Amino acid sequence: MLRQTEQLIHLLHSQPRLSAAILQAYCQMISTYGDREDAAALFKLFLEQPEDYRHVMLLDPVMRCGDLALAQEIDHHCFEQNKLKREMPSDILHVLGYMGYEKYVDYMVDCIEMNDWDLSKDACLALMHLPLGPRHEDRLRAEFEKVYGEPLFPEFLPALSFKFSGPELVPRLLAWGERASTDCNAGIVLGIAAYGEGHSETLKQLLWNPGWELYAIGTGSHWWAYMGMQMVKLSFRELILDIKKDTPLEQEKRDSEETDMRLVEHKLDVLHDLLDLKLSRALSPLRFVQGVQEDLTQLYTLMFEWSTVHRDDSLLGRIGRYFGSDHPLANKYLQLNKRMEEGIFRELERDLLQMS
Repeated sequence: MLRQTEQLIHLLHSQPRLSAAILQAYCQMISTYGDREDAAALFKLFLEQPEDYRHVMLLDPVMRCGDLALAQEIDHHCFEQNKLKREMPSDILHVLGYMGYEKYVDYMVDCIEMNDWDLSKDACLALMHLPLGPRHEDRLRAEFEKVYGEPLFPEFLPALSFKFSGPELVPRLLAWGERASTDCNAGIVLGIAAYGEGHSETLKQLLWNPGWELYAIGTGSHWWAYMGMQMVKLSFRELILDIKKDTPLEQEKRDSEETDMRLVEHKLDVLHDLLDLKLSRALSPLRFVQGVQEDLTQLYTLMFEWSTVHRDDSLLGRIGRYFGSDHPLANKYLQLNKRMEEGIFRELERDLLQMS
């Protein structure tokens, strides 16, 4: 068992009101480096107060470090008459799906249709990991058609589109997203991304479309857009180069006479907020997603270094040229610059420790 797991158990016993930020840091560390023993210990701790949100946070490392034997133990403690016990959080469904535990597929499909956002979301995320038979596919297809085109719907149902249809459904998902509430479009983004690398350009266009609001303004959809980037292998390098192309300097060739400044501002906001998630080392909720591995040093160079000592063609230079040095974007990217420098140090330190 990791020393950090032992420390976390002690902290939660001695400090019941432990800061969520500190708890999250421990959980992320254990999720990354722990094993089955850590998962079992944290599940036992979770059972002490399953209705407390701090204890629910422990389920993330349980999910990532556990195995099918532990999934059976979770089933024993958390279910009654083939349903979650009243005191158990819906996160348990996601945990079991991630682990590949197939016993409750029928119940998970039922949960999607219930008027409970968390239960529906976690059931959908679980089912993304599990094999479905024709009967389940038909039920999901029928539910999809029943709510298709509505502005509000079980938000993550469209994420399961790949389970019952091929990529020919993508145009319908795009059309739906144009009408859907931005409070309810995360599942559509995830659904498009689930069709894989061939839809990288499609996802990029969604990121750049202000109407989808895929940045941090309160909907949370930017988090799912970041996960979608990993699914379609869309790189940050590509996003950065797109913005540079949209903000030519005098020495660079312009493709058009006018630059849509509102669109450029939107793109810079999106890039900033997605990079913020990368720097936080956000972990994917999907076991089968292998993220794009991009060297932070190279991204930093592409964003912030000058090509010559006489020419500031960095993103900061372009922001100053187009928006002025007192624009909020200038400060946001200065802060991002510092965070990336810290992130580079952590990457180098991690590589050194792995070699030792």
